[in-house]
Amino acid sequence: MFHRSRSSHISRRSWPTDAVNSCLPTCGADSATRQRTLARGAHSAVTTPPVTTRPVATRPVATPPVATRGNWGGFALVVIGWVAASMCVPSVATAQSAGETVKQSAEQYSQSGGSSDMDSEMGMMDDEMSMEMEMGMGYDEYGSDYGDSGYGGGGSQGSTSDITDTYASSVISLVNSFELAPLFQPAAGVQVITGPLLQRESDMAFAAGYQGMAVELMCGHMVTEYEEAGLALSTVKFSPALRRPVWNVRWAVSIAVRGTEDVPDASPIRAGTTKPGRRLASSGGYDDMSGGYSGEDMSMEMGMEEMGGGYSGEDMESMSGMGGMGRRPNAKPAAPTYAERNMLSDEAESMMDSNLGLVAEVVAEEFGKRFKAGDYGPLFTGLTPPEKIDPRAPRRPPPPRQEGDAAVDAAPLPTMSAKLDAALTEAPRPPGMWRPGITYLGQGASNEMLPVAQSEGIDFLFHFDVLLKPGRNNATQNVSRCRLFNVATGKQLALTKSMDSLEAAQKISTGSFADERAYVMDQLGSLLGIMDRDTKVVPMPQGLSPESVRRRISLVIGGPKARTLQTLAEIRLYQSLNLLTLDEVEMAFHIVGGSEGLLFLHGPREERLAMARTWAVRSQPAAPGE
Repeated sequence: MFHRSRSSHISRRSWPTDAVNSCLPTCGADSATRQRTLARGAHSAVTTPPVTTRPVATRPVATPPVATRGNWGGFALVVIGWVAASMCVPSVATAQSAGETVKQSAEQYSQSGGSSDMDSEMGMMDDEMSMEMEMGMGYDEYGSDYGDSGYGGGGSQGSTSDITDTYASSVISLVNSFELAPLFQPAAGVQVITGPLLQRESDMAFAAGYQGMAVELMCGHMVTEYEEAGLALSTVKFSPALRRPVWNVRWAVSIAVRGTEDVPDASPIRAGTTKPGRRLASSGGYDDMSGGYSGEDMSMEMGMEEMGGGYSGEDMESMSGMGGMGRRPNAKPAAPTYAERNMLSDEAESMMDSNLGLVAEVVAEEFGKRFKAGDYGPLFTGLTPPEKIDPRAPRRPPPPRQEGDAAVDAAPLPTMSAKLDAALTEAPRPPGMWRPGITYLGQGASNEMLPVAQSEGIDFLFHFDVLLKPGRNNATQNVSRCRLFNVATGKQLALTKSMDSLEAAQKISTGSFADERAYVMDQLGSLLGIMDRDTKVVPMPQGLSPESVRRRISLVIGGPKARTLQTLAEIRLYQSLNLLTLDEVEMAFHIVGGSEGLLFLHGPREERLAMARTWAVRSQPAAPGE
C-alpha cells in the first residue's frame, strides 16, 4: 500500500485560479475544456463525500504502468523511462518486445478511455484515505477531490475523453518514434574483427599466395602476441623426417619435359579416353585413332581447356585481371584498394595439366586430402582458393538459404590491412602455388630444382620427369614418373612406376584396369605409401626435459638461419611448456635478435607487431633474377 503524507499534497481549495490555469494541459485543449476543469474544481471544493471505513486493500503493481487522469505528465515520464530501460536488454528481440508492450498498453488505454483502470485506481485511493482517517490523519480537507463530480463521475466524462485522446496520441507517437533494433545489431556490411592481429594477417598472406610470409607471420603471432597465442602454440606437431617441431610442412613441385620438339603435343593420360574392348595396332597406335589424340584434336582440346577450366594467363588477364576469378568480358572491373594477388598460379596449372593430365589431377587430390586433414601441420588447412568462373556459363541464382548452413552463415574474411599490404609489396614475389600448400618452382632437372627448393624453405619436393615420344599418325606416347625428395638432405624418398599413356590404353582395353584413374592410382601406389609413412607429422614427444630443450635451443640459435621468427616461436613453445625460465627466454631472444629480440619481449604492442612484419619480410628469399 502506498501512503501519501499531508505535506505531499496541496488542496485544490487553496489553489488560485491562475495556478490552476497554468497547470492545465495546453497541447490540444480548448478554452471550453479549461472552463469545465475549473468548474469541476470549484464544485469539488464545496462537496465533501461522507467518510466510510473500508477494509485494508493491498495495491497491486500494474505492468505495464497505467496512467490516471491526474498524472499524465508522470505517466509520460514513466513510459520514456521504461523505453530507455528496455535499451539495456541483452538482445534485439527482447528490446523490440518491450517497445511493443508499451505501444499496445498506450493504444488500449486510448481506446478504452481509461475508465476501467481509473475505477480500479479510485478504489485503491479510497481505501488509502479511509485507513488514514482511522489513524487520525485528518484527510477531510482532501476528500473533495474524489466526490461524485470528481474522477469517474458521469458529468465530466466528455472532458476526460478529450484529455485522454490528446495525451494518448502524443505518447503513442513518441513510442512509435523509437527504433530499438539498430541499437543492438551492427549495420549491414560492417566487419567486426576480433582476435590476434598477426594470426589473421597470416591467413590473408597465405590466401594471397605468400606461403613463406604466412608461416613467418604466424610465428610472429606466437612471439609478439604470446598471451593470446596459447591455442596456436598448443597445436604444434613433430616431424620425424625433419626432426623438429612444426606448424606447417612446406611442399613444392617441379617438372622436366623432354621430347617436345618431336611431337605436336604432350597428349597426357586423361580420364575417359579409352573404352574397354578397344584394340591397339602392333605399331603402338590405335587402329582407328578414334580414342587417341591426334595433333589437330589435341590442339583443339587444349584450346578449349584454356578457355574453360584451364584458364591460361593471357585469357585470364584479358577477362578479369583477377587470376582465378573471371568476369564477363564487357564488365568493368572495380578499382581495387590494394594490389590484386592470387593464391594459385595459372602458369603452374597450365604446365601441369597440359603435360601430366590425370596424373597431376590424382596427385593433387591425394595431397589435398592429407593437407586438409592436418597431416602436414595445422596451419592453413581450411583455406581454399576461390572457385574459377567460366564467363561463358549462364549465371545461376545462389541456392536458397538453409538455416545452420556453414557456407552461408560464415562471415566474410576481413579486408587486408594497409600494413599487411605494404609488407607484401615490400617482400619479393614468391613462386606461385599449384595447389594450396604446394609451391610451383618451375621447369628444370631435379638437381637444378633442389637448390631452388632449399632457398625457398621447402621441406619436400615432388619432381616429375616427362618423356614424349612420337607414335603412329602423329600420336604421342607420354611417359611420366614422379620422385619425392627430402630437400634438406637431398635424399630421394620415393620413385613411382612409369605412367605410360599407350600402356594405360592397352590395359584398360584388355580389362586389366577399369579406367584410367585406376591405372594411375596403381602406378602411384609406392609414392602415396611413402608419403603416409615418412612425411606425416605426429604429436610432440612426451617427457621432454629442460636439459634436452637447452641443447636443442643451443643448436638452433647457432645455425645459419637463426635470425627468424620461426626460431623465436620455437623458444616461445618451450616457454609455454615450462621447459625454459624467463631469464633463459630473454637470453635466447637477445642472442638471436639483439635489441630487436628484446623489443619482442618488452616493447609496446604496436612496435612489436611492426617489428614482426619487418622480420617476416627480411626472411623471404630474393626473387629469381634479383
